[in-house]
Amino acid sequence: VRKLRQLIVENTIALAEASGDARNRPSREALTAEVMPLAEACRFLERNAEKILATQKIGKRHRPLWLARTQSEIVREPFGVILIIGPGNYPLLLPGVQLIQSLVAGNAVLLKPGHGGTQVAKLLCELVLRAGFHSRLVTLLAETNGAAREAIEARPDKVLFTGSAA
Repeated sequence: VRKLRQLIVENTIALAEASGDARNRPSREALTAEVMPLAEACRFLERNAEKILATQKIGKRHRPLWLARTQSEIVREPFGVILIIGPGNYPLLLPGVQLIQSLVAGNAVLLKPGHGGTQVAKLLCELVLRAGFHSRLVTLLAETNGAAREAIEARPDKVLFTGSAA
């Protein structure tokens, strides 16, 4: 994740331009609204992922007497394959954070960009691979509705969808 953050910083302009192009907005807007927050999301995971994902023992406080001698813990396990259906309005930040979180948690990702988001999604996926994540963990799908439909029909273990009511 640290290497990915460094690559995001090194490719700030390209990411901002690709995101801005996807939304017909200035790249400086994408820089502050998407690229910088994505790098900060990486930094957050660098600092906190190990603790967040660690097995947590549940204390004995407030347990009924008949459970006093038992032990409980929360174990975080990967879902498997996560399908991320990205939005068109924030084509880098929203699916990017979900992608990174999914990978850090041990999942593989199918990324279906929102309308116009293929260019920035492709760049992000390239950076993920350059950072050292295995190529079989990230698959970039077409941005079509049909690609989303096919991916859902393939029955991924979890679907993350960001979109409007329509």
